[in-house]
Amino acid sequence: MSLPTLLALMLLTAPAPGEPAPRRELPKGLDSAPWEELWVDQCKEKLTAAGLTEHFYFSRRNRLEERKLYKHDPIYCHVPQGAVWTRGPTGVRYYGFTMFNCAMSLAMTRFEKIAQEEAHRIFGTKSEQPITAIRHLGTYNCRRLREKPDKQSQHSFGNAIDLAGFYIRGVGNVDVQKHWTARWPSLQKRQDFLRALVVRLREEQVFTNVLDPTWDTAHDNHLHVDLAALSDGLPSPALARTMGMPVTAAGEPGGDAGTTAGTTGPAHD
Repeated sequence: MSLPTLLALMLLTAPAPGEPAPRRELPKGLDSAPWEELWVDQCKEKLTAAGLTEHFYFSRRNRLEERKLYKHDPIYCHVPQGAVWTRGPTGVRYYGFTMFNCAMSLAMTRFEKIAQEEAHRIFGTKSEQPITAIRHLGTYNCRRLREKPDKQSQHSFGNAIDLAGFYIRGVGNVDVQKHWTARWPSLQKRQDFLRALVVRLREEQVFTNVLDPTWDTAHDNHLHVDLAALSDGLPSPALARTMGMPVTAAGEPGGDAGTTAGTTGPAHD
């Protein structure tokens, strides 16, 4: 089979985005649920305006998972308007099963553009979008916080990702565990990229929480980012900004390029 034919078949068999799953009813006995604050009106339109038009699909399962834990009340996990990614809006391939709720998907479109800008700036690549792949340690995982079992992880709602590494065209792999602290001068730019990325994500409030290897030993091999609804007990400015992303792309009738925000709050894994 010729390569053009194979590519054509891949395009034909690739899942279409479809439509976001509808709201789920709350579990019996609950008056509210953490994922309710993550619901995005006009989700598909906002993702399109943010540049995510292909290489993803909305999950049809709309699953509600109950997990019973020893010595603790059961927890409920759900990814509202779950979107399964294979590539992002700049063409980055994600290695590992990648599913976000709609709000986190919107935040990730901003993340990806910032990551590309920092990689281009620091490594001086010819391409303005030199990152071709991202390796991560997980997105959805129904669990409580390891160190704070009274709280539920943002991974329980498809509201987080643990970023382990980047592949940059003309540079190679940038690994969080190996390159957060450069051991040799030849690795300095890798360190600079990771740290500059963290600074911008915090300054522009792309996420509620951005945890790097300086946070604790559990994060020495990845960057944890999430879009928790609360930051230090107050509504997250990052989530509010994400919810306010435009339905129409900038430059189109009614489009709005948006604004940037300030700094991030304390962390919740």
